[in-house]
Amino acid sequence: MTKRDVIWITLESLRQDHVSVGEAPRETTPNLSKIANEGDWSPYCHSHAIWTRPASASILTGLPPSAHQTWDSDSALPNEIETIPEAFREAGYQTAGISPVAQFSPQTGLDRGFDHFHYLSKSNLTKEVGFKGLIRWASNFRNHSGGFTLDTNQQCTGYPINIIAKDHIKEKAKDDDPLFLYLHHGDTHFAYVPPLAWRDYFDDELPFEIDDAIDLSLDMAINLHEKISESDMYTTEEWKALRVMYDTCVAYVDHLVGELVEYAHQMLDNPIIVITADHGEYFGEKGLLSHVIDINNPVTNVPLIVNGLNEPLGDSLVQPADLMQILCSECGVDHSVPIGLDIRKQPREIAITQEGGTHIESLLNEITSYNSNFPDSQFHREDLTSLRTKEWKFQVSDETTELYSLPDEDTDVSTSNPEVIKELEEEYEDWMMEYGKPIGNQQTAEFNIEMKDQLRDLGYLQ
Repeated sequence: MTKRDVIWITLESLRQDHVSVGEAPRETTPNLSKIANEGDWSPYCHSHAIWTRPASASILTGLPPSAHQTWDSDSALPNEIETIPEAFREAGYQTAGISPVAQFSPQTGLDRGFDHFHYLSKSNLTKEVGFKGLIRWASNFRNHSGGFTLDTNQQCTGYPINIIAKDHIKEKAKDDDPLFLYLHHGDTHFAYVPPLAWRDYFDDELPFEIDDAIDLSLDMAINLHEKISESDMYTTEEWKALRVMYDTCVAYVDHLVGELVEYAHQMLDNPIIVITADHGEYFGEKGLLSHVIDINNPVTNVPLIVNGLNEPLGDSLVQPADLMQILCSECGVDHSVPIGLDIRKQPREIAITQEGGTHIESLLNEITSYNSNFPDSQFHREDLTSLRTKEWKFQVSDETTELYSLPDEDTDVSTSNPEVIKELEEEYEDWMMEYGKPIGNQQTAEFNIEMKDQLRDLGYLQ
């Protein structure tokens, strides 16, 4: 079997309904549309978790969050778990990983299996990108930077990520060994501040001046939990401005992805390319911002675009682990992807997303510290599992269960649908028994000061 090159691109915090291959209110992602039209895509992809660390761990292990246990603020991947990059490396692949976020780093154990792992930070940027790369970045400063500022919420990492990714692709083109390249583009995470040259991309849709919109975005990022605690977070105009700023960042990242995919096709022979997101984003749904606390469509429904497969994905539900299962099959990698299905042969009927209770509890405690009247009783405080079919969403924790008739995720219809409850409870119990039990000993992530500062800026630490 010919071992084909694989490029996996995970995009940060990207909702399916904000890409042009979907229901985006504006033309945000022409490059993703082009890649999808040349390959395949699904509007039915749902993430394994609602924040980066557990979602990435599930993608890279094929295990649910409750099994890999990398779903708390201080958790790291258990040593006993073999990652999918390790399996690709054992199968003869060169493996490379690139990340600008501490959630996906050596400290969380998610660098395991990569021959070359690049974690980009202020202190090691020169080392990772190289002097020539820095010169290239500096010459494109306006196109790929938020300007001369020390505020990390205004800086972008996408351009250096592409530099490193292209270097690996270029080196692979000279080598017979196949390439498994996994990269995480982070510039769609809040504070939604695009590079200087991109700030007028949708500015005709902003209800006020761009500088005021940037200030609004930065204020949201700095005061995230306090804003969530407020009963009336934003005016209609402010909500529109936040969405436009988010979409502008999406458009910028789409440009980077298009550039990288074009380069990969120029340099490699028919690579398999997967583009998805770790999770989505809230814009006021359930009274929430960012991607916290509750499991709903805005934070689980993510894009999925595949280029290089001969068979269509079909129209079933799909999750990222399914694509890892397909990649292992296509590339001759003998590795179990426990929660992955080859949906081309076995359509997925239920998508399952989880969130850890300890993480929910800490967030709710922080939010209610600003406003004791915040309606936290509507949310679970225990480990939460959501089972989603195309018709129903069933949520279960140790506290309670709920049933929703989709697309409505506000009205619990449990009492009028006992048979559906019974069926999905049985599905949950069987799934937890087979896949959901913890594996190995949970490890602790030891972050340095710079990483802690980044996680604080991103709303993960107080």
